[in-house]
Amino acid sequence: MYLALKIFNYQKSEKGFVLIAAIMAVMIMLAVSFFILTTSTQDIRISARLVGERKALSAAEAGAMAVYASAVDLPTMAANNSNTPILVDPINDPSTSYIVHTTLNTTIPPIQTPGYTGGYGSPVYSNIITGTDSNYGSSASIDIGLSPPPLPSDTTYGNMGAGGG
Repeated sequence: MYLALKIFNYQKSEKGFVLIAAIMAVMIMLAVSFFILTTSTQDIRISARLVGERKALSAAEAGAMAVYASAVDLPTMAANNSNTPILVDPINDPSTSYIVHTTLNTTIPPIQTPGYTGGYGSPVYSNIITGTDSNYGSSASIDIGLSPPPLPSDTTYGNMGAGGG
């Protein structure tokens, strides 16, 4: 009889339920924190990549402005192409630089300068300017076609009569 009472009065123990509930709560909090950490890390990586790309493009634009400023020397630049990087701002940002690669473009005919007698034709040079940022490992390239201006030593320079050319 004692055995029958023991069987019918058997009560379930709830001591293990609290442990299982606590483990499940910890697992849910761990999954949520992993998701937040992954999302914020990806945002930081994307932001860093965008900063690097913008700095590289800015360096390439600085190189393009330097090429524009020295357009008279395009034949010399084409003859002396080097892969030596030129720093944009060596004091404040030594990680951004650009490289200029200049070649004579033979597929485009020389540009005729209007207003000059004698049919002054200026060859077109392809200039590929690659800006890089070594901190972020990014680079950007700009390809521009440029023709040197007429020089004062040219016989056709400044011969702009009333009728033009």
